[in-house]
Amino acid sequence: MKVQKSFANTDRYVFDFKLCKPKDGYAQLDTTEDAHYFGNWVNFKKFEIVSYCEGDITVTNCDNKEEFIKELKRTVDFYKFNQENFKGIDLMCNENIINDFNNLKLDKKYYLHHCDIKEN
Repeated sequence: MKVQKSFANTDRYVFDFKLCKPKDGYAQLDTTEDAHYFGNWVNFKKFEIVSYCEGDITVTNCDNKEEFIKELKRTVDFYKFNQENFKGIDLMCNENIINDFNNLKLDKKYYLHHCDIKEN
């Protein structure tokens, strides 16, 4: 696993509309804390998790599916059980993102919201 940390004087909208766009495979990991200074994105195909908080940027690239699933669960568990502000992962109703999520065979009830997805 490779974790890159950096800082940028920007807001989350640079990620939403430029760096972590749904057309590039990114879903949003939504919490009640989401704001212009905070956000998280997940790419199920690249095995990548991106976090932004008040200028601090953390990009986690996992080496394989198993490592990614473990890291995604750790991240979601943090927001679910420590912060109690996890809303769910929004697949952006994007067919490619939905397929990438389904290919990992993740628990829909544990991870998702916003978009009904078909069973494979």
